[in-house]
Amino acid sequence: MRTSTNTKKVAGKRKLQHLSFYLVMLLCMAMVSIACWFAWTQTKSQMIVELDSAINSIGDVKVMEMETAIPRSTVPASEPEPETEPETEPDAESEIRSGARPRTDSESEEIPAGIQPLQTAPVETQTQSFTQSAAIIDAPQTAPVIILPDSQDFQNSQESQESQEITEEPTEAVFVPSTPACYPLDGEIIETFSNGELVKSATTGVWQSHNGIDIAGTLGDAVCAMNAGIVENIENNALWGVTITIDHRNGIYSRYCNLNTGVTVNAGDHVEAGTIIGAVGDTADIESALDTHLHFEVLRGEIYLDPVAYIQSTENTENTTTADNAD
Repeated sequence: MRTSTNTKKVAGKRKLQHLSFYLVMLLCMAMVSIACWFAWTQTKSQMIVELDSAINSIGDVKVMEMETAIPRSTVPASEPEPETEPETEPDAESEIRSGARPRTDSESEEIPAGIQPLQTAPVETQTQSFTQSAAIIDAPQTAPVIILPDSQDFQNSQESQESQEITEEPTEAVFVPSTPACYPLDGEIIETFSNGELVKSATTGVWQSHNGIDIAGTLGDAVCAMNAGIVENIENNALWGVTITIDHRNGIYSRYCNLNTGVTVNAGDHVEAGTIIGAVGDTADIESALDTHLHFEVLRGEIYLDPVAYIQSTENTENTTTADNAD
């Protein structure tokens, strides 16, 4: 009897132990599942943040490339003229009767402000206009008839008057920059021109083109104009810091970035090759990871050129001209 009771107790204990073992196993599996779910959630959030950061970085690079391509127009937009009531233009007959010179079709058209006509209407058009006007005078009129000069004399006088008007137009002086060009800063070139190829930026870690050269220097080193020209623009660019743009009036522009705020020229100033325009600074956030330097660019219109190759080409041109003069 006792043996049967002891056997039942032992069997009950074993069942209890097995049940406890399975409960512990289920608890462990539940904890592992919760840990895996938590880890997956954190990893997913981190991947989303990194993806958004990468997309924003690519967008910043595109904005940077668009800002470096700055249009070079210095002509201010003309202000709209106040509207005036249209005036009735006198016809050809009334002009001839009053002794005024008949106007051609090209003269009657409205010419935009700042643009002067550089050529006259064809001779055939002028002759035809004069013939039609003469036919009107030959018709019976009650008013006195004005005798006009010959067609040839009229054309000669008109051409002489228009030639005089063209001669008296204020023309912009032809600007010939001095040669050869010079480097704006005497220092080692630590970053070269990439010629459109993508290079990894040490500051942003993004692959982007390097449209100029970086010349090493120290804070406060004088920066000179590459060649003679007109200071077109001085700005504090969000990416490139204090930037000066010079128009050399032959399709060539030069840009000097990462300057300090103490520039020594103003927009519209005329500078010569070697004229001090500012000093090296540390205002270019997009290249802040590099050593102190000047970021220097040369453009033909909106196309970036290799500054080193351009300066060397002007030196070669100067040497060729000197050799020709010696011969």
